[in-house]
Amino acid sequence: MARKIAIYGKGGIGKSTISSNLTAALSDRGIKVMQIGCDPKHDSTRALIGGKVQQTVLNYLRNTKPDARRLGDIVAVGYKGCLCVEAGGPEPGVGCAGRGIISAFELLDSLGVGTVPLDLTLYDVLGDVVCGGFAVPLRNDNADTVYIVTSGEFMSIYAANNILRGTANYNPDRIGGIIFNSRGDPEEEDRVKAFAKAVGIPIIARFARSNLFMAAEKEGKTFVELYPDSAIADSFRELAAAVLKGQRYAAHFLTEGELESLILGRKTPTVPLAKLAEVQAAAAAKQRPYSARTTAFGAPLNGCAFSGACSVCSSVSGLTVLMHGPRSCAEYTVQLDANCTRGACQRGYESMPSFADPDVHSTDMKEDTMIFGGTKPLGALLEEQIGRGRRDFAIVTACPPGIIGDDVRSLAENTIRAHPGVKIAVLDEDGNAAGDFMQGVIDAGVGLVRTFAAPSAKDPESVNLIGTKTMSSSCRSDVQAITDLLTSLGLRMNCCLPGISSLDDIRGITRAAVNLKINPDVFTDRLCVFLHDEYGLETLAAPVRGGLAGTCAWLNDLAARFDREKEAAALEEKLKQQFAALMTEPRARLAGKTCCIISVNRDVKWIAETAAAAGLRTVGAWVENRPDYIDGLDVADDVPGFVPVEPSENAWVLQEIDRLHPDLLLTPVTAAVDPHIYQSKLPLNPPAGPFAGRLLAEDWLRGMLAPAEEGWRTDAAEL
Repeated sequence: MARKIAIYGKGGIGKSTISSNLTAALSDRGIKVMQIGCDPKHDSTRALIGGKVQQTVLNYLRNTKPDARRLGDIVAVGYKGCLCVEAGGPEPGVGCAGRGIISAFELLDSLGVGTVPLDLTLYDVLGDVVCGGFAVPLRNDNADTVYIVTSGEFMSIYAANNILRGTANYNPDRIGGIIFNSRGDPEEEDRVKAFAKAVGIPIIARFARSNLFMAAEKEGKTFVELYPDSAIADSFRELAAAVLKGQRYAAHFLTEGELESLILGRKTPTVPLAKLAEVQAAAAAKQRPYSARTTAFGAPLNGCAFSGACSVCSSVSGLTVLMHGPRSCAEYTVQLDANCTRGACQRGYESMPSFADPDVHSTDMKEDTMIFGGTKPLGALLEEQIGRGRRDFAIVTACPPGIIGDDVRSLAENTIRAHPGVKIAVLDEDGNAAGDFMQGVIDAGVGLVRTFAAPSAKDPESVNLIGTKTMSSSCRSDVQAITDLLTSLGLRMNCCLPGISSLDDIRGITRAAVNLKINPDVFTDRLCVFLHDEYGLETLAAPVRGGLAGTCAWLNDLAARFDREKEAAALEEKLKQQFAALMTEPRARLAGKTCCIISVNRDVKWIAETAAAAGLRTVGAWVENRPDYIDGLDVADDVPGFVPVEPSENAWVLQEIDRLHPDLLLTPVTAAVDPHIYQSKLPLNPPAGPFAGRLLAEDWLRGMLAPAEEGWRTDAAEL
């Protein structure tokens, strides 16, 4: 396995010079090295590539579309075949450079840097370990050995001591030694020796001050390349040999008082050396292969992934949700769920019980937490809930934990080890860093199944319903309608994903014989792909769609899969008769009247079907093009007469409606048209069930048969 080492030290102490010369010395020995500069100055590797300035990872991330990114664009070939990468960072005083390191590492990982054949990876890291971002190379999965560069100046040794403290927070037994880079002070060697002895870590290399380093820098070359026969070049070769040997030591560190007493001679009480317990490092950041269209194609974000993931998790009974972020983010998300409960009640639908009394808790991150780290408050909240008997958790991250680099996964892993039987799904949404609301929904579905699903014996007559929209007012009613139709065919509903199931249902999700898509949209498709990739679960081709024709289509597909054709034929005939009977009154009262339709999603067949069954004559129909909704559903083929329009054409559409002046306008939002045109609201999400449009027809009857001029207006005018 390839070695991974990190070179740390105070800013300006000569880490980049040490790193590039070490890489050159290793390359001279035929070692395949990749040096990754982790400093916004992006000058770590210049001496290895002839003094050139190369493309940084973060600039590449900002300026290159996801589908155009290639690892070769940010990796330069340097001295004797070594590979060079510069992470880069924001402008001075802008943004968070530590978060930039995290993003750079994630991009390198997603582009396959781990697959490059190497003998050794060297991280040259900015200054001190001052935040979670610059501590990323310290984590176990990134660096197996840490080397510290220091001079004899107090602040340089102070930084070295902090680096030991930071290393101890992850895995203390990974210090390779101290590299003494002299400033020329005659007393500094004694100070470095004293420090090395106090912390129990040897000095493995010494470099005297020399003007030849500046000469090599001007030439755009390393000291090893320009002066190969010098004594200093020999010292770098000796350092390379020590690195290859790989001896490691424990990261002991001094208190500030002990350090000042040792180096500055101040008399302070002596405290025994502290040695922290070993802590397992964070797992590598996972790629997101199951992306919503907005995430994959850079469309505007609708809501944040944090809210989407929290909404799904809070709909699953038996699951305790820890919202890791500010209280305002948690309250906003809970309020969205409460609004869904209120909206469902107002519209006569069955509400989501878990939304009315969600088992959710916030870490209440404030400014001090965002500066000093949020894992301790999160750990305390987790322990508190475990103490109350909770065993199954989802942790969802808002923006601040991602910005400051909280290592939530390591915390979760340590908690699981300390409490056998506890399970934790970690959803690294980082607010909207992962994408929009729908991406959070996908991530929650994937994360909950990966964490809680258990091998189950197959139930050959059960079906998973995939694509529930937890925020939809009709969500539970739609699931009930589908379940009733499944029962008519002698089948059972096994589990709903991503939400509204119990945790036990999710544990047994692999029990189902087949998946049935509730909605023909992007996030439903991604979840079905995931279930096939991970568990081999088959998905039926025809998705659930509202209306008589849509219902019969998916019922027949389901019947063919389960050999229930006769039952499906009888059920279809029954549904047709019921639909005809239900539409008798609307047709008698509305026949001959005109309507226009505006839709914000492409699943419009159920609307057109209901309007036709009611005897309405459609004189204009438009559907708004949305890149984030339904894949592979062409309105022109499905329902002729609908005209696709862009959002920018809305004003023209409203003018057309005024010109056509229909008796009825079907629209998802109130439109600025002639007030004498009666407007009836369309749901944003198409409802399920064969009679989905019949409830709409009730509103048409009430509205269109009422007097065009309300009597109260005349009464008011006379007063």
